[in-house]
Amino acid sequence: MLVLKYDSVEAGAPSQYGDATDWLRDSQNNALQGFPKAAQGFFPAEKALSDALDAWLAARGPTEAPVIVMVHGYQFDPNHVPAAGTSPDSPLTTIYGQPPAVDYHLSWLPLVGECDKDGGARAENAIAFCYRSESGLLDFAAAGWVNSYQYAAMDQSPLAARALATILVALSAKVPKMRILAHSLGTRTTSQAIRIGRARLANTLDRVVLLDGAEFSVDAAASFINCPFDVFSFTNRTDQVLRIGGDQACHPVRMAGTAGACSIGYDGLGGNDRWLDLQLDNPALVAWFASGQAPDGLPYQINAIAEEESHPSAGLDHWCCYTNDGNRALVRDLLFNDLMTVERMKAHGVPAGTSSPIYGQFNGQPIPPTPQSRMDRQRLLSNVDLAGGGG
Repeated sequence: MLVLKYDSVEAGAPSQYGDATDWLRDSQNNALQGFPKAAQGFFPAEKALSDALDAWLAARGPTEAPVIVMVHGYQFDPNHVPAAGTSPDSPLTTIYGQPPAVDYHLSWLPLVGECDKDGGARAENAIAFCYRSESGLLDFAAAGWVNSYQYAAMDQSPLAARALATILVALSAKVPKMRILAHSLGTRTTSQAIRIGRARLANTLDRVVLLDGAEFSVDAAASFINCPFDVFSFTNRTDQVLRIGGDQACHPVRMAGTAGACSIGYDGLGGNDRWLDLQLDNPALVAWFASGQAPDGLPYQINAIAEEESHPSAGLDHWCCYTNDGNRALVRDLLFNDLMTVERMKAHGVPAGTSSPIYGQFNGQPIPPTPQSRMDRQRLLSNVDLAGGGG
């Protein structure tokens, strides 16, 4: 597994960034490429990053398996790795961790072909993209926000997306097949990266799997419009994190109860021929998968309710998309089985979509602007009741 870490510095709100620079680093903290915080748009891969990708691909050796790029979500910091043991803050010792040191229900490595559930049969299949998606009071307050999720969703994730876009574009030109697995806030990072690098991506990117996505639906509609690759998006209307937090935590910059605050993991997307919303709590979809009607003819026991307690907050049902064994089997086959395409799924009559009353109404909706100065953010926050009403 190749580890690539986006190492960001704290610099307040965008209007205060000045000449601050974030860095993309390898697992040994060697700098591979700098990303000026104030700069927008696409950054071509520099030699150090390109060489790191080439070296890993050479060590990987010849294989027909796709390279899987993994993108984690909220409340992670790859630099929180103690000298011994594990840290719940680091994706490198949790979802990117190796079984049996990490419960295989939590680890993504068996899902992406890095190992089996016991940590054996090791292979080099995946790139672990890491970025800081948590913060303390002083950090998010300096950026003008009232909670750490606003900071992660509005600043940290879009900034990291620039580096992810650089990686995806560079990698797509070097491999025959590339796919992406992302969860929660990582779907926003992925979506923003796709928008940044879309015009430069080679057609070797053919599949994206998004789990309980926290990306805003209107943003995803803009990022993935007319996309030439398949997108499978797991949704869950019993997901308490998205039901309560996703629609509220970014209020009022994303006004609760409006289309701009809806998320793909709760409300879905629709209106995209290459995008398939799979609602895990839809009885018709559960029955369809269980009866072996998927293109590969295999039965899948999907479930929207957590079946085990490997995740400390399992009861919120935000992580069962990859911790439940039945869901894990489907995720793995969506990543690796070439029969499992959106076109074939539709031909086999998959009951896709979501039960959201606003489903399919996101194309063409405007993306709400994010205030760029701390003062503008504080004024906005002080003028609107954080519970959702006007002030």
